Amino acid sequence: MKLEAVLIDMGGVLLDMGNEQGIPLGRLDFRGREVMAQAIRTAGGRVEVESLEKSVFAPWRQEYDRRRAVGREARWEPHLKRLRKASGSRLRDLTLLSAWFAPYAETVVPVEGARRVLKELAARGLKLAIVSNVPLPGKLYQRLLVQHRMSSPISSWHWSYDSGSRKPSPAMPRAALAALGVAPGAAVMVGDRRGADVAAGLVAGVRSASASRRSRSADFASRACTRTTWPSSIVAPTAIVPVSGSPPSTLRTRKSPCW
Repeated sequence: MKLEAVLIDMGGVLLDMGNEQGIPLGRLDFRGREVMAQAIRTAGGRVEVESLEKSVFAPWRQEYDRRRAVGREARWEPHLKRLRKASGSRLRDLTLLSAWFAPYAETVVPVEGARRVLKELAARGLKLAIVSNVPLPGKLYQRLLVQHRMSSPISSWHWSYDSGSRKPSPAMPRAALAALGVAPGAAVMVGDRRGADVAAGLVAGVRSASASRRSRSADFASRACTRTTWPSSIVAPTAIVPVSGSPPSTLRTRKSPCW
């Protein structure tokens, strides 16, 4: 079956998130809390930065640690509602989370070659969808792709926080296929985590490829494997998926020269 669509994970494939979680950590977490507190005070509320740990981040983190077991992302809404009540703030959830996210967002950069690859795929007439596990509302991450001029080739957006399901569940890949109007056999899922991205794609009936973490580049061919070069193929350590023609009948194994 002719390849018609590519479902793409975001972190590690299109954007270098700086950490595995894709959220503010360490000094960027603290700086984000300062920005959140300042936003609340500017809007007429009252809050101390130190109080945010008990009211928001500690209870959220307890649920976050269980996200894989429950198969969904930890929700921010009850904790932000408690924060509004305590601080007297009327700021919306997305505004508060955007404030916390902002200093970290400034450090996120595109994976080398990712913008070019998206343009190449779109130029070949392939439909593109983002299918990504994220612990915050998808709008925050979509803004990053817009900021880095990577959003225009994308036809459909599927974020785990918004969908209520996270990979390796096949729910998001299936939703992306439905939105694109493409059969599973005519699509490929590309991600950097075999246990989540590749597994979700395979369960959804989609050929799946694991993007190279060693190369840190969306140009899967140029560094991960010397046998083939972009744009004739998307090359990944577990699969070689031709852009024109049918996807391979089987995924390559660890014996592959591209592993």
